[in-house]
Amino acid sequence: MDYIIRGLTFALIPLIVSGVLSVLRRPKRSEKGKVFLPKFFAILGSICSGIFLIPTFISAFSDEPIWVTIILLVFSMLGASLIVAYINCRISYDEDGFTAKNFFGIKRRFTYDQITGIKRNVHESYLYMGKRKIMIDEFAVGGSDFILFAHQKYRSIHHNRSIPHAENKKDIFNGNINSTGEILFVFISIGIIGIALLIFTACLTFLPSSPNNTAEQQAVFQSFRTENNCLILQTADAQIYKIDFADKLQTEIITSVCDGKTEVTVYAKQYNSEDSGVYYSVIAIASDGKDILTFDETNRLHRQEWCLVFIMGVVLSSFLFAYIVGSIIVGRNPTKYSPNVVKFFFKPEYVKNYSEVIRLYALRRRK
Repeated sequence: MDYIIRGLTFALIPLIVSGVLSVLRRPKRSEKGKVFLPKFFAILGSICSGIFLIPTFISAFSDEPIWVTIILLVFSMLGASLIVAYINCRISYDEDGFTAKNFFGIKRRFTYDQITGIKRNVHESYLYMGKRKIMIDEFAVGGSDFILFAHQKYRSIHHNRSIPHAENKKDIFNGNINSTGEILFVFISIGIIGIALLIFTACLTFLPSSPNNTAEQQAVFQSFRTENNCLILQTADAQIYKIDFADKLQTEIITSVCDGKTEVTVYAKQYNSEDSGVYYSVIAIASDGKDILTFDETNRLHRQEWCLVFIMGVVLSSFLFAYIVGSIIVGRNPTKYSPNVVKFFFKPEYVKNYSEVIRLYALRRRK
């Protein structure tokens, strides 16, 4: 897995270089018969990808946990995706037809008589050619000129008829909401965040500590003190060991071995804080084969302490999923609800015939 992550990290370097070179080579103004994304996409992608690529490199070749490297790499790849879109997402057109190049660099040639529909969303438009479609982003340079030209060519072929509006037969909003793809992407993102929040808080609260996920050490404690509800033990070489929940433990048994002579087996996790530097969080202690502090005891106290965090995670996740469900219910029939309810879930520009929502609500108020 480490080699895969490192390979992907190296692969982003030529991509960023290609994005910068493309910005330098691409003309500043629109070209006749060309549709492409503005330089802002490549510049923003290069900056974002480069910012996260440096710490990705550092963590990939260090002892950092692999999940840190993966998160940094994902953010770097998100920036790189803007570069890819800038380089690849292009349309060239003439009197005979148009060639569309998609995100993956695949080119397809179409003629104007193959157009079967058009769909306009808030931030992009789609031209349909049967089962295939191409997207024209609202930011695309020359996008409006291409759509107008396609309309003119379609009318000349189909006896002055306009391109028909394409409807999504599987639309969960029954055709009442614009930019359903964009909204579904937001829903998926919210769902992922909700699930991740649940998993994170559940692991944080209920994942037990054991000899398998703690470091076993031999230590001789020379002194101890209580600070902020923590029992702090110190060895002769100034190593600091902290035990949480001191007010709920029988600390007399633990402090009895802090005599500078008794060697104990400690199971702990290493941490580094700005205040106290490197220290060890103690999970269990044993001496002469007898348990002084057990895993069961510290795990139980940890669950009690962090239970509220898990409940908050459940509440927040439930709110996120309720928002998704509520959006679908309202979006399927927005005229049944008040404008304020509709605006809570959707901006007015995303709702088709929003004026009808206002009109019907006003009629219901009069009755």
